[in-house]
This record gives sequence, C-alpha cells and structure tokens, in this order.
Amino acid sequence: MGVLQSTFLYLILLLACKVASYKDEVWKSATATYIKDKDSSLNTGGACCYGDIHKVDYGKYSTGISTILFNKGSTCGACYEIRCVDHILWCLIGSPSVVVTVTDFCAPNYGLSADYGGWCNFPGEHFEMSEAVFAEIAKRKFDVVPIQYRR
Repeated sequence: MGVLQSTFLYLILLLACKVASYKDEVWKSATATYIKDKDSSLNTGGACCYGDIHKVDYGKYSTGISTILFNKGSTCGACYEIRCVDHILWCLIGSPSVVVTVTDFCAPNYGLSADYGGWCNFPGEHFEMSEAVFAEIAKRKFDVVPIQYRR
C-alpha cells in the first residue's frame, strides 16, 4: 500500500473516530508505556482477534488497554485520542496527540506495584502502545508517562 493510500486511510479512521466520539470530549488521566513492535502482540491482532493489524490498517496506531478500560472486550475497536501531559522532561513540546484504536488487552501483573511495572493492574487506567506511536507524544527514554485521553 502506498504512502498516499495509507495516509488517506489513517485520515478516514481519524475522522470516523472523531465522529463516533463526539459525546465524550472530557480529558481523563491515565498512564502510557510502549513495547517494541518486534516483541508485541500488536502484530498478531491481540485480544480483540483482528488478525494482522497491519493488514486491516490499524498498523502502529493500535493499543492495548488495562482491565478497567478493556471492560471484557467491549472497547475493542474504540478510538482514543491520547496526549502526554504534566511533565516537561517526558512530554514532547506542545503536547501533540495521537489517535489509537483498541486492539489488545494489557494484562495486569499483580507481582509488581502499580507504580513500578504493574501499570495495567486494576483499577489503573493505562495504554500500552507501539514504540513508534509513543515517540510521537513522549521521549522514548522514559518507560511510563502521564497522559490524558478521551474517546
């Protein structure tokens, strides 16, 4: 697929997400981390069973979300706008935002505390995204950043 076609499809998805989310414009607080694409279930479709997400045009703009947001899969396919906030060292200047689509579940790790590796633990609100998308809102050298999101 060419760059122009990919860009066009992304813009259509972005527009569809904006239209579908007109009711929920309030920004909410959460955290975000990234996983390297080669290690990720983002390439296999994840818990939402979409198959190879690169073939269904979600590509790098897909995300896994924590238990409270995933809600037993009811948010599969939902679009969220995400921006890094509240930290001048971690966030990119101007707090740019990205729109991601839920394709996966971020499993809790109750062996770790919520502020040290257990980011997806209940009741935390957390997004686990590709490294490339994370780098569009925050500096890669930080593993977890404060964000705001809206659906």
